[in-house]
Amino acid sequence: MQTHLAPRTLKGTQKPQKDVQVLFAAKPSGKAILFIHGFTGDAIKTWSDFHLLLPECSKCEGRDLFFYGYDGLRAEMNASASIFRGFLDGLFGNTLSFLRDNLPPSAQRPTEFEYSELVIVAHSLGAVITRRALLDATKKNSPWVVKTKLVLYAPAHKGARVAELALETASSFTFLKLFGAGARFASPLIDQLKPNSTALTQLLAETLSACQGGANPHLVARKVVIAEYEQIVENETFGGDPPPDPIPDTTHTTVCKPRKDFSHPLQHLEDCL
Repeated sequence: MQTHLAPRTLKGTQKPQKDVQVLFAAKPSGKAILFIHGFTGDAIKTWSDFHLLLPECSKCEGRDLFFYGYDGLRAEMNASASIFRGFLDGLFGNTLSFLRDNLPPSAQRPTEFEYSELVIVAHSLGAVITRRALLDATKKNSPWVVKTKLVLYAPAHKGARVAELALETASSFTFLKLFGAGARFASPLIDQLKPNSTALTQLLAETLSACQGGANPHLVARKVVIAEYEQIVENETFGGDPPPDPIPDTTHTTVCKPRKDFSHPLQHLEDCL
């Protein structure tokens, strides 16, 4: 039985819609999962093979599956977080209009449909962008924010060696080749993701303040998954997050890529559904 419709890119020519792919559930439950990649990542490739395995997962049968894309190389962190927050505002606040624009006529949903839960699965830089987006939404008293849950893979909250990661992936970017491997390209993320940077220090302080006395539990991760052979981010606990769960024999880029013969990343997500 087909549990999800074929993958489709959201309609629109503007960010972020044109960079978001979704598998809509054939029998929607009002719940969804959204994946957001990290530095230099890709909406789908970062998470392969989640998009293939999740439709076969019984806990995901009625969940819409979003794969959110953004410029994870050149865009400023706070701007990316604000754009992401705007996307979530629309997803929750204009749900019927959003669905009407993106679902085929045969799959339209009843007028009372709304999302009751969104599990946000974030990798690396995506975890920092998500934290900032949810923290700012909490400050604005956005009603949807309490419907979110956080599951993090190799989060960069405590800092990352962005330059090393950029050089590791430089072959994918023609404009980097033009300047040579040793060039310091213009990315604000190199400074923003340094350990103890102003951006990360403020994020931690504001999160701890918002969570005092057990308030705003949506700002605390349900699970943090880390790689055994991590060389990019600092594997230190952020704020009130739970102790991390390591996946043996993984690196920063493989810790979030399940396969049929490697189900650990999928199992960790299933634990939170």
